[in-house]
Formats: sequence, C-alpha cells, structure tokens
Amino acid sequence: MKPDFRLRKFGVNFTRLLSLSALGGLLATGVFSPVTQAQTTSPLRGDGLAIVTSIRPLALIANDILAGHGSAVALIDAGDSPHHTTLTPSARLKAARADMLIWVGEDLEVALGGLFAEDPRTLTTSELDGILLDDAESEAHSSEHGADLHLWLSTENAERIGEAVADAASRLDAANADHYAASLARFKSQQAENRNVFAAEFAALRNAGQQSGLQDRGRFAVYHDAYQYFEHEFGLRHSVALLVDPERAPSIRELAAVREALSVSRPSCLLTEPDADAGLIATATQVLAQTAPLRQIEVDILGRNIDDGEDGYTRLMRAVVADFVECLR
Repeated sequence: MKPDFRLRKFGVNFTRLLSLSALGGLLATGVFSPVTQAQTTSPLRGDGLAIVTSIRPLALIANDILAGHGSAVALIDAGDSPHHTTLTPSARLKAARADMLIWVGEDLEVALGGLFAEDPRTLTTSELDGILLDDAESEAHSSEHGADLHLWLSTENAERIGEAVADAASRLDAANADHYAASLARFKSQQAENRNVFAAEFAALRNAGQQSGLQDRGRFAVYHDAYQYFEHEFGLRHSVALLVDPERAPSIRELAAVREALSVSRPSCLLTEPDADAGLIATATQVLAQTAPLRQIEVDILGRNIDDGEDGYTRLMRAVVADFVECLR
C-alpha cells in the first residue's frame, strides 16, 4: 500500500532570536569574531549571496535558484551520514559567514541542531508551507522513528524548497529579485517536465513487463527505506527493506523477518547505498543465493557523484531514475 501523505502548514521563520549556543564554543576559543546582524542578513559581498546547506541535494536546489548570483555549499560531505557528522572549524566559519542556512530539520541532521536550529537565517525545509511529509503512522519504521525526511526525492517538494529559497533570496537581495523569480519559474517548469518524462519511463517498464508476462520483475528490495517520496510520486513500492532503522544493526528477530520476506517476495534486485553494510546484505540475502544472486544497484541519493553546475538537482534526479530503471529491468 502506498503511504498516505499530508501537508505541513508551517511558514518559514526568519524572526527567531539568534542563539548564542550555536557559536559559543568557537567564540570562546577565539576561532572567529562574533557575526553581527548586518553580516547575517545583508549580502555585502560583490559575488552574490552565500548560502550554506546541511546536505548536498539542498545545495543543488539552491544553486539552481541562485543561477550565478552567489553560491550554495553543503557542510555535510555527501559521503557522510547526516545523522552523525563532525563539523570542522572551517565548516562552522562558513556557516557563520553565510547569508542563509538551509537544512531539512533536527530529526535528520542531528549534529547540526546547535548550529542551525535557533538561527534567524535558517530555512527549515521540513517546516515549509506546502511541503509534503509522509504520514508517520503509515509505515512501520516511521511510527517508531518519526516521518521519513528524505523529502528532496520528491520533485514537488523540490519546487516548494525552490520557492522558499527564491523568496528569501529576494528579501536579502531585492535588486536581483527578478532574476530569482525567473530562475524559480525555469526550475518549476523543469520539474514538471521531469515528472512527465520519469513517469513515462516507469510506465514503459510496466507495459513491457505485462506484455512479456514478467510482472514480478518489478519487485525490488531496498537497503534502507529512504525512497517513500520518490516511490509515491511515480507509483512504485519496494517489497522489503533490509533495515528498519539505519542508525542501528537489526536484531536477530528483525533479520529473520527480513529473510522471510525476501524468500516470499523474491525481488529482482536490491537498491543499496554507498555506505551499505556488505556483511549485512550477504547475511540477509543468503536465502536467495540458491536460486540466483540478487542484483545490487547503488543509488546516490545524496548527490556525491553530481558535479557542480547548471541543473544540478535535475541531474541528481535523472541519476536516481536511471538506477531505479536499471533495477526494474
């Protein structure tokens, strides 16, 4: 069953008081001087706005909106977990000097809470007006660990994020408001086109399976249940997730349940992640080894293989779609 989705009705909050706790540690050591309100809200540099994001997909969206009038960089390397990361002094300095901070929220980027949560420059994407969030009661793992926050894997959510970035950028840099509005219009048009193209690719796969009598080839497993937004948008649904909680190893009971589900569903492939535990995969999928090795396709949802440049978010989503298509063939 597809997960139900709901709309979160929270606005962007630019009026919260600046928390000294975000910078206190470094200030005490003299790494850098206090950032004044003028520095945090006014683009005084000649090279445009400076945006710092938590993860790379948000930086790709922001750069598509800036379109050359500044730049966005991610603090968390695409190869690191958003849940557990240690920021260097230089990374904290980038955040301190930024005109805008963007993250998903404290439930995803746990380590950035003290730096982002109470800063008036922060745009929290999971709280944007109109953002799609999964129903936490619709999924077994969500009910235990909160809503799925891989929300950038929905092109509709990407549009909402783009709107918020364009609005905030126009407030900070009113002289270039028309530029940001034009970039946003192009970005939204591009995402509408992407939805049509991607949906057509998956529809073609379904039709090919029906004509060949191989409907079951569409069954796939995932290492971690991180694709709910993508699956919902394009009518897909994985049969098994190896991990209930990506932040801990499965219990013996959970592993037994996964192996039983795999033996019943017989997926054609497994979507993995760059930091997936190969030993866990081998143990969980051993039940399928007697018939045929389970194909594994690695999906780059954090954009570690996406170069900087124009249309970064679209290139990220095209890569994700290509991985899914390869898995489902």
